[in-house]
Amino acid sequence: MRFCSFIACIFATSLMGKAAKPNVLFIMSDDHAYEAVGAYGSWLKDFVHTPAIDKLAAEGMRFTNACCNNSICSPSRASIISGQYSHLSGALNLNCGLRPDAPTYIGELTKTGYQTCVVGKWHMKHLPRGTTTYAVTKGQGKYFNPTLHRPDGSTEKNEGYYADRYTDWALNWLKERDEEKPFYLSLHFKGPHESFEYPKRWAHLHEGVKIPEPDSLHEDVYANSPYLKGLHYSTIYDPKAPKSYYKAYERDMPRLSDDPKERRSIGYQHLAHKFLRCVAALDENVERVIDYLEDESILDDTLIIYTSDQGYWLGQHNMHDKRLMLETSLKMPLIVRYPTEIKPGSVNEKLVMNIDFGPTMLDFAGVPTPKTMQGVSFRPLLQGKSPKNWRKAIFYAYYARAPMHWGIRTERHKLIRFPHVDSFEFYDLQKDPHEMKDASA
Repeated sequence: MRFCSFIACIFATSLMGKAAKPNVLFIMSDDHAYEAVGAYGSWLKDFVHTPAIDKLAAEGMRFTNACCNNSICSPSRASIISGQYSHLSGALNLNCGLRPDAPTYIGELTKTGYQTCVVGKWHMKHLPRGTTTYAVTKGQGKYFNPTLHRPDGSTEKNEGYYADRYTDWALNWLKERDEEKPFYLSLHFKGPHESFEYPKRWAHLHEGVKIPEPDSLHEDVYANSPYLKGLHYSTIYDPKAPKSYYKAYERDMPRLSDDPKERRSIGYQHLAHKFLRCVAALDENVERVIDYLEDESILDDTLIIYTSDQGYWLGQHNMHDKRLMLETSLKMPLIVRYPTEIKPGSVNEKLVMNIDFGPTMLDFAGVPTPKTMQGVSFRPLLQGKSPKNWRKAIFYAYYARAPMHWGIRTERHKLIRFPHVDSFEFYDLQKDPHEMKDASA
């Protein structure tokens, strides 16, 4: 009897140890607008094919106000890795690198005994630091037949669709890991970044179906927002703009038209169909990894985070791309599953930032957050708590091509400044959630 009690005690201690050091799976897509996640209930909810990601939301927590501090790929990734704002990390624009002394949460996990691996799109000047291993792209990487770079300087050339091959690599690493140690895995997808390419198996999704348009597709941005929307170069179609989606893909359009409004609608349909097919291919690979964890009986022992490096315009305000401090570009999808602490199907509206991701994962791992990280752990929010000292506002700054701007967003209001003209825009997000009218005008 005493022997049985002793064994039970050891087993309980082992379980407690696992709970104290969860595995971590961090899945990050590129430019995946939260409106293109079914669980977020946008105008696209009946057309988005994201059953795996939606299931994570149903079993975990969905954040509605998760924001990046600089809506462009490399700087946002740098902020996630370092827990620092762009101006401190030194990562201001595309293909940037972190300062040599910048902290990395993955490095901290590695130092404390985690097996760490990064797979997929990296998009930083330097390759991952402080990881047990990695297999990543340089730059954007390709949608088909991607090349992955390894720590020893070698490269691996893969055949097929990128998401399938990235996931194959991640699953093989999981199968070969040391099961006595907790793991951290970053799985970074290239999609649905422009040009939104997809495998043939998804080529018929919504074929012949008209996707609903966002209400603001035909907005007069020059009248409503001359220094922000009016200067954004990535439009769906605008004869005044230097770049438009319609012009870039005109050869693939089903028919041509000289009418700006019609061209806008045609361009939007082309973008929306490609984007949704690309997302569907991503989601099925998310499902593959989740299924593996479940088959290995470690799903509930794993903190799972799904996010994107920023949002993305899907025709709102006649735009595609990102960069601006308006909601669709600023806000990221953020879904977290860990049933030990998170109530299934919960929703959180607090202001969370990409600089908080690293401190949160370190918190769950029982690893102190480096003092040079500016983010904070949102673990209390995941536990259903409402800390009195939680942030009341977020800071944003975009440093690249026009329009350069920075600003502050609270839970209700947003103030954006344009230093080149010493002007402002102000939005009341309660009265004007789609940011159609500058309240300062």
